[in-house]
Amino acid sequence: MIDEDRTDDGRATRRHRPGRVIAWSVLALFVVAILVITVVVVVRLPPGSTDLADPPRGTLRVATDARGEWQVGEFSILLGARLRITHSNAAAPVWESPGRDAFLTAGVGDPVLDDDDGFVRVSDRLEREWADQEVQSAEVDAEGALVLRGVLDPGTDSAPWEMRLSQGADRRLDVTVTVGAGADRLYLASVLDDDEAVHGFGAQSTWNLRGQRVAVIPREQGIGRGEQPLSFLVDVAAGAAGGQDTTTLVSTVNVTDRARSLAYRGDAFASADLRADDRMVWEVWSGEAGFSLAAAQTPSEAVAVQSVWTGAAAPPPAWVSTGLIAGLQGGTSEVRKKIAALQEAEAPLAAVWVQDWTGQRAVESGDLPEWNWALDTDRYPGWDELLAELRAQNVRVLTYVNASLSADSGRVSAERGGRDLYAEAADLGFLALGADGDVLETEQRGVTAATVDLSDEGAREWLAQVIADQAIAVGASGWMADLGEGPPPSAVLAGGAGADWRARWPVLWQQVNTRALELAGLGADGFVWHRSGGAASAGAADALWMGEQTQDWSADDGLRSAITITQSLSASGMAQVHGDIGGYTSVDLPFLPDVARDDELVIRWAEASLLQPVFRTNEGNRPDAASQPAEDSAVARRLAKLARLFVALAPERARLAGAGPLAAAVQHPWMMSPDDTLLTNGGADDELQLGPDLLLVPALQPGAESVAATLPPGRWMHVWTGGMYGSSAGVTQALVPAPLGRPALFARADTDVARELAAHVAGENERG
Repeated sequence: MIDEDRTDDGRATRRHRPGRVIAWSVLALFVVAILVITVVVVVRLPPGSTDLADPPRGTLRVATDARGEWQVGEFSILLGARLRITHSNAAAPVWESPGRDAFLTAGVGDPVLDDDDGFVRVSDRLEREWADQEVQSAEVDAEGALVLRGVLDPGTDSAPWEMRLSQGADRRLDVTVTVGAGADRLYLASVLDDDEAVHGFGAQSTWNLRGQRVAVIPREQGIGRGEQPLSFLVDVAAGAAGGQDTTTLVSTVNVTDRARSLAYRGDAFASADLRADDRMVWEVWSGEAGFSLAAAQTPSEAVAVQSVWTGAAAPPPAWVSTGLIAGLQGGTSEVRKKIAALQEAEAPLAAVWVQDWTGQRAVESGDLPEWNWALDTDRYPGWDELLAELRAQNVRVLTYVNASLSADSGRVSAERGGRDLYAEAADLGFLALGADGDVLETEQRGVTAATVDLSDEGAREWLAQVIADQAIAVGASGWMADLGEGPPPSAVLAGGAGADWRARWPVLWQQVNTRALELAGLGADGFVWHRSGGAASAGAADALWMGEQTQDWSADDGLRSAITITQSLSASGMAQVHGDIGGYTSVDLPFLPDVARDDELVIRWAEASLLQPVFRTNEGNRPDAASQPAEDSAVARRLAKLARLFVALAPERARLAGAGPLAAAVQHPWMMSPDDTLLTNGGADDELQLGPDLLLVPALQPGAESVAATLPPGRWMHVWTGGMYGSSAGVTQALVPAPLGRPALFARADTDVARELAAHVAGENERG
């Protein structure tokens, strides 16, 4: 309200009431507070995970003398106004240049790689680019390869280029490219149809990657990966949310829904640009690169062609299929108590995985092991007796290692009479250095540690021997091989700069662990699973796990993402893949309810893991905040029932393994039936298929009692009721019951696995 007074000459004056003044003051303070908070948030928010320069675009000109048609092995190559490569056994041209645009361009980059606690942020700008391409000559060399030569940006400042196309393995065309004039970026373009979907590239949480720029660099995946508001708050608090393109497990192998596959083969930083309507553009941070093209009728065939060079790991040892691998920790008495609880629930145990065998330290995000790979006898007194008890029950013990060492952990170990591995490695010169020549210590997941220099063959052998010695000392049958995404980009290594070794680091780490298994005498009976990977990890790693998902239901980083990641990995030729039942990462942040798994999420996650080759739990980063099956008898009984079902699937896994390692991959149903429209157009994006005869439709929302199933052609037996669904005439859809603990699992009618599962369910019903 405003009061009016009158002056002597009759003019009105206004007098503001104190309440209104206070109100305006409060509003002003509120606005200022908002502005301050906004500034603080903007300052604290990290830059994006990836910010790359757009690929150059230019025209293509082919000299008259260079035009023609050639046969290179099984491939027909036509070079006229554009480049077109076909194969008699391919569903589509395996490679076409995009219209009259250049299929090869180049540049000189100005990169920035910022390492923040293992989370590498990449940005790049082009200082120089070459866009217009001229093909000047084409000839077949003495080995039968077609060699194309020309220049980019014809003129006084042109860049010479050469491309060699040669027959590789069956139905594979290998392409090597070299660009001169100091170019350190090259870009290779290939046509995609407007509606052509692209899948693969490793542990991606998006099935169809069209519209994205996929950076193929192993790095911490982050927490949330775009899930809101979780990711925003994680970034404000710690700058660690990650994004859809951040993952520890990458691959250059991909396949389109026209069964095309163009994959980069090399160790440089690379990305695939899928944002344009008409093309895929590979970017490689080098002046030379090699690629492989697959000729195939189906996506599975295309992936199989690429697997010849990536390798394909054999299935885990048979004992892994005998039950649950239970992640347990807390010391001897705690682990013994938890084992007893699981056994009381009648859970078949294949192994007990003791992550904290080296001791435990508290960090801001939760609990981690001490990073010194020797037994903590104070935390685990009577280890040998515990080991003997488990061996008598045919239960194995697994431990944990990674490729870094903590000076603090080493000192703690030395104080209790053990080895100080940090000091040993430093004395031998086996740790990565900084620019100043001192050991480079960085913050890694809350632990200050140094990286063992895997570019040094001597360091690799030393670390393999260390792991083997400790495995023998504690009677381990294997271990989790954590981290391994790469050294800090700024590291000075025996082999050169850290940034140049990052893409090859996961495979080196896998080679170290394979050697450790050999030195320990474990051979094919030992079992190691890895978090990080590149394309060649498909064959170099015993097994891979899909990262550290958030303990929630989300499609970005929770349970639903685990389904998509599994599908993407199979489209990358990575068959021996599994995840943490229940997820790993729980989060306690202001303004959000505690993000931590409850009992329902644990069981639904276990259901979604049934077809995988490994059935493994993890207590997570904050065990006290999350549901733990070994601490709740009802949850333990449900998990035990699912573990018995996992065991019942072992004969089917063995049959599939006999047909080759890729036959046992857990896949998107589209990979098995690519011609069915409902499967292609998203109807089965939340489903998993193991071989031709097993289909799982997991429940991915809390409180669900049924799921909508899209069934591939055929007659399918519902495992729990014996009811029949589906039609041999084509894809069908149905609403299927899925109460907690009884997922919508189907077996193709009249198959061995259908009969085995019917017998298993009958036995479970008798058990009660």
